[in-house]
Amino acid sequence: MLTLADLFQYYGLKPEKIKLVRHGTEKTRQKKNVQLSILEIFQTDLEKFCYYQSFQQPKKFSKAEHIASFARTRGTTALFLGVWDIKGKLPPTEFNEQLLSRFREFQTEFDWTEEMVWYDLQRNPTMNELSQRLVIDWGKGTLAWVQNGSTIKNILEIKPQNPIGQFKSYDEILLSYQDLKLLIKEDAANSDWLARLSAVKGVYLIRDRLSGKLYVGSAYGDKGIYGRWAEYAKYGHGNNQQLIKLDCNHFEFSILETLPFGFDDEDVIAREKRWKDRLGTRQFGLNGN
Repeated sequence: MLTLADLFQYYGLKPEKIKLVRHGTEKTRQKKNVQLSILEIFQTDLEKFCYYQSFQQPKKFSKAEHIASFARTRGTTALFLGVWDIKGKLPPTEFNEQLLSRFREFQTEFDWTEEMVWYDLQRNPTMNELSQRLVIDWGKGTLAWVQNGSTIKNILEIKPQNPIGQFKSYDEILLSYQDLKLLIKEDAANSDWLARLSAVKGVYLIRDRLSGKLYVGSAYGDKGIYGRWAEYAKYGHGNNQQLIKLDCNHFEFSILETLPFGFDDEDVIAREKRWKDRLGTRQFGLNGN
């Protein structure tokens, strides 16, 4: 079986000079019940992600020339994000105004300590073509989130370019806003999704992960759910006044009910109203009164 170390060597990188970094999730100090997805930060705010992984304990990346960053996914798997070169590091006493400002921002958000140093990390484009495509097995148990690059890590999958995964069923759909944008942008690579979502009308659900509040909507145009969701992919809110004020990067899209094209638009809207009543999204959610 091909290992991660084998792949590093294929791309001309020395595994023994690399630290493997598997980022997980973080809880904010101000909102301990809110989990921040590091993958989501990488997808939506690359600058913040780079600062986030640059502040570390003094010896965390010692003796390494590169780090290979991964996001924790299901079970023991990890999704490759990219390689960064280590150009040096600065102790807190040498932080300039910009570094100090970003450190203070994250210190409040992630409970960081005053001992953190700043690693000067510059992204290495060598393996960018595998970013968010390469999946490895990090290993069972509570293995360290930073390990040596020569550690044996089996490659489980290299996903095709740009797809969001195989379509399984309507009731299993749970798309982040980033996945939804990718679905619409790369429709040729996701033709099965396009066909399935264009084939039905229906009632859908949007959940704001930050607040937990729900929004119920319906799709009844000639392009079905796909056509309606394409509007959300453009700006995130689909011209819904209740959603405009929120950060769409925290939205999740799912389907409550699919309906055949034989249903009149009025019947679809009636189903939408029924779901609003069932879930209480007028009184307690984002649909308004």
